[in-house]
Parts: sequence; C-alpha cells; structure tokens
Amino acid sequence: METPWWWPLVTVLMAGAHCVALVDQEASDLIHSGPQDSSPGPALPCHKISVSNIDFAFKLYRQLAVNAPGENILFSPVSLSLALALLSRGAPGASRTKLLEGLGFNLTVVPEAEIQEGFWDLMLRLPGQGPRLLLTMAQHRFSGLGTRANQSLEEAQKHIDEYIEKQTQGKLGAWEKDLSSETTAVLVNHMLLRAEWMKPFDSRATSPKEFFVDEHRAVWVPMMKEKASHRFLHDPELQCSVLQMDHAGNTTTFFIFPNRGKMRQLEDALLPETLIKWDSLLRTRELDFHFPKFSISRTYRLEMLLPQVTVGGGFPGQPGLNISKVTHKAMMTLDEKGSEAAAATSIQLTPRPHPDLDLSPTPGTEFSRPFLVMTFHMETGSMLFLGKIVNPLG
Repeated sequence: METPWWWPLVTVLMAGAHCVALVDQEASDLIHSGPQDSSPGPALPCHKISVSNIDFAFKLYRQLAVNAPGENILFSPVSLSLALALLSRGAPGASRTKLLEGLGFNLTVVPEAEIQEGFWDLMLRLPGQGPRLLLTMAQHRFSGLGTRANQSLEEAQKHIDEYIEKQTQGKLGAWEKDLSSETTAVLVNHMLLRAEWMKPFDSRATSPKEFFVDEHRAVWVPMMKEKASHRFLHDPELQCSVLQMDHAGNTTTFFIFPNRGKMRQLEDALLPETLIKWDSLLRTRELDFHFPKFSISRTYRLEMLLPQVTVGGGFPGQPGLNISKVTHKAMMTLDEKGSEAAAATSIQLTPRPHPDLDLSPTPGTEFSRPFLVMTFHMETGSMLFLGKIVNPLG
C-alpha cells in the first residue's frame, strides 16, 4: 500500500484554543502515523512540538519571502527553534511566554513543561550517523564576553568562528564579523547534514540545460537525469507538483514546483487543509525526469523578525540580558549522490536591546523553474531545512 505523507508540512494557524486543540490532534495523527500496513510507533515527547515548529517555519519563510522577493531562500527551522527554546529556559515568566508564543506555541494547549521536554528529546534524537547518513546537532554558549572580559573582541570573534567552522566542517565559509563590544554572551546552535539518495542519479547522464529564473532570464545549470519510482502528485487547483525523494537513513526531501507565475499562490496556500489533501494524492509513479543540481548559501539577520525579550543572565542575581543580534547562515548542495547542508544560528546577548532594529511539470519532463525544498527528519517530524530555489547557481 502507499506510504502516507506522514508528518510533512502541517501547520496550525487557527485561532482559539479549542480549534487549535482539534487541529493539533488531527495533525498529530497525520504526522506520527506510520505506513498504513504497519503498526504506528510510540508517541515521543518531541512529537508534541513538531506541529508548532513547522508552523513557526512557514511563518518565518513568508516574512523572508516578502523581504526578498525573487531571491533564493534557505534556513534551518529546527536550528532556530532549538536555540530560542534554550534561551527561554532562563527568561523571566513574561518573556518566556512571549518567546514560546513567538515560536508558535499555545501554552493553553501544550504546557510549558511538555514543550521543554519536547525540545530536549529533539536534541537527543536528531543526531545520527551511518554509512550513508550523517546528522550532527549541538549548542554551545560562549560567556564572559564584553568590555570587562579578559580577551579582546577580535579574540572572542576568532574563537566563535573557529568553533562554527569545526562543527560544520567548513561548509558555511567565513562567519559574519558582527560581534558587538557590548555582547556579554553568545549562544551558537549548529547543524550538519550529509544524506545520500536512496536512488542516486547517474552522473554520466548529467548535462547542461536551461533553468528559467523568471519570465525574462534563464541560466544554464547541470541537469541530472533519472528514471525511477518516486512519490509524486500534481495539484490542479494550486497548479503545482510535489516530488518526494528519500534519503538513505532517517531523512527525506520534498520539492514543490509551482506552474509559471504561481509561486505566490503556492506560498499563500501552505495550510493544513492543503497539506492533508496532498497526502491523499501522493502516489508512487515511474518518473523519467531532469532535475537541477544546485548549491546555495544564505545569511540572515533575524532579530527584527523575532520577539524582543529579556533572558536570564546565567548567574544568580545577574541582570537579565536582551537578545540583540540573531545571525543565521545556511547552505545546501544537491547533486547526483545526495544532499549536503549545514546551518548555524548565533544569538548575541547584551544588557540592552539592539537599537536598529506554462505547462505543469509531469513525469518525463524537466523541473526547470523556481521551486520550494523541504528536508525532514522522519522520526521526530522536524523540518531540518526550508528553502526556495530561484537560481540554482546561488
């Protein structure tokens, strides 16, 4: 029987605790149900936060899309969520509530203790290593910074840079030189993913072809070619196609291809009802298609898009600190063997807030227009990476 589209992309955007509770239960049933011909696995603490984490991811994506129309987008929702959730532990009550609500949680539906338990469980379950899959995830806090610190600003910046470079194996390149002299602590969350395809492409079949960035411009990119069975659907209502390509291990990636001029319509329609409909339509089909190789990297300053709150200073009696700068950088490369991606989130804490604040794709064709990419961790239902590929060349 067809494997259902378990957990992907379910968000909760309805108002009212009762409505949210009903939708959360329906979404949770969809997210954590196993294949229809097997018994579902046990519920995990991290499952209680997966829907809200994906909700947060889509809301942030929409903000980034509005701020940068026509550009590539890429970030790691789980990296951001984990970093902010860790900060919430030391925040005063009002700030803690504001921060968790900013992450998409309704505290009348999911108690704070269950949210924190879910994030801790997520931190433990995400890392994994095998012959064809590597997924690392961790957080580190750099304290004792600022004007009274023994080390200079340049030394502190170099220490943080070297840590991020080592943990992400240099995939993110040079880190942003944005450490403020007022910063007293920096929280860094980092992730590295290297996942091979279950069905790799044959590199001998790759050849240059046109990719249409917009109505007026095309670029030549290496197009991979494959004839294999994948889960696929075409949605005539939203005029888009969805392709699921599994990785070896515990991850999978979804590619959503809107028809010409329908990207905005697709982005606006990322709602629970749409995703449940897609789940019912996805079917395994024999596809003969071309797919673009790509390598993109994006850096964002996100403090203006996140709740401004005071968090704990880290020691008894120490004044609370403010989130002053949030820097997030992500990269993703996709080729014949699989996908490689890395992300890091740097949150600076200071005593005061920051002042500045055509024809639809079908089997047997080329996917040669801008599309969305979403990579998930299947056991936890977590969105590892979310992006929009407008130009595969970066």
